[in-house]
Amino acid sequence: MKKVVALLMTCLITISLMAGCSNSGDKSASKQPGGSKESADVTDTATEETITLKFLSKYPEDNYLPYFQEAIANYMSEHPNVIIEMESVSDQDIKEKLSVMAAGDTMPDIFFSWSGEYVKKFARSGLALDLTNYLNEDTKWKEGFLPAFLNNSTFDDHTYGIPYRSSVIFMLYNKAIFADLGLEIPKTYDEFLDVCETLKSAKITPISFGNSQTWYSAWWIGQFNAMMVDADTITKDYNPETGEFADKGYSDAVQRFLDLNSSGYFGNNVNSKDYYQVREEFCAGLSGMMLDATAQFSVYEEGMGDDFGFFKFPVMENEAGDPGTITGGAEVYCIASKCEYPKEAVDFVKYMTSLEQAIKQTKTVGLPNCIIGGITADNASANLVQAYKMAEDYTNIADWLDTAVDSNVANRYMQSVQEGFAGEKSVDEIMQDIRDAAEVVKDIYK
Repeated sequence: MKKVVALLMTCLITISLMAGCSNSGDKSASKQPGGSKESADVTDTATEETITLKFLSKYPEDNYLPYFQEAIANYMSEHPNVIIEMESVSDQDIKEKLSVMAAGDTMPDIFFSWSGEYVKKFARSGLALDLTNYLNEDTKWKEGFLPAFLNNSTFDDHTYGIPYRSSVIFMLYNKAIFADLGLEIPKTYDEFLDVCETLKSAKITPISFGNSQTWYSAWWIGQFNAMMVDADTITKDYNPETGEFADKGYSDAVQRFLDLNSSGYFGNNVNSKDYYQVREEFCAGLSGMMLDATAQFSVYEEGMGDDFGFFKFPVMENEAGDPGTITGGAEVYCIASKCEYPKEAVDFVKYMTSLEQAIKQTKTVGLPNCIIGGITADNASANLVQAYKMAEDYTNIADWLDTAVDSNVANRYMQSVQEGFAGEKSVDEIMQDIRDAAEVVKDIYK
């Protein structure tokens, strides 16, 4: 994927763009019937039979849910014989729900997944429908996606997920605080640490971070791994059949992460706060910086206006990884292999990922889409357009860690790091936990 982001961004900007795992708001679940207009090359679903499709989504929050409800209502108005029953649950809850459904082989007709290893596990277990033929039969639909995101759910030339939302991480900062302290944007990690120390000395929490829900730490660890471990080693270790995690770079990455906490740069009691709490603290001007993804920019624009800025994750010099790698990925729609009405389910997914709907998705709720020509100054904020322009310099996309590795390894990773923050485990003990989990997973795949 060398220079993939640059190629994607150039394509997106000139035609007039992009990954661990969170969305905004509360953590309640919402169940709604609900959406379409015409989708391109619509499959004929006209029949006397009433068809019900169950759809599992992950946007129960008030600022997102109405968009999906309206889309579903529109779709049903154009397809009166189709009923879409949507259940929407939070980022953390959907992982547990999908695991339970997978174990019981009770997958809904259409379900959310992250790209990469997360969707691959549904493919390996035979729970996700192979969508390759549907894409090949509709080349206009297939060729409308930014290739990297469609490819990220394609394995052995078979596609199992249709991307609809993209995201990459940036370090956000409070412009007023930086200006008051005379701080400049750090380009290297050492400069970043200097900024943290200056903020701490001014009695300002340097970085908003909460780890009561451990998925948020996966963003940090994944980025550190990408910068501190060479790409070939990561490819081998993230593969559930060959993972060992013996490279010293993994230990160093965990140490760097824990050092940010022990130095006081994350403030106090990180394991008792979640992402949503610390985001509110950052928006209220109580911290200098926060790591977040482009998909959340609309939250900060609403909460802070022009008071927030962003910069690329500072480069770690003299490390084995790729300094041009950035953490990100896509969210995708999958269809259950046992779906009774696969053509109708595909048609609904086509509608949800059409250019018209993608533009509306980004404009209405600020979720960056995965469609060529889908993000422009007409439907996206200046911040979002600028962020994707800045991302042209990235040479590779690293999947969110908790979706890039097998879920058993990911869960052990995050739980052990959480114990490290609590002072209950050393880096060596954390890494041994991860290696043990990787060995168990390898045995499963034998």
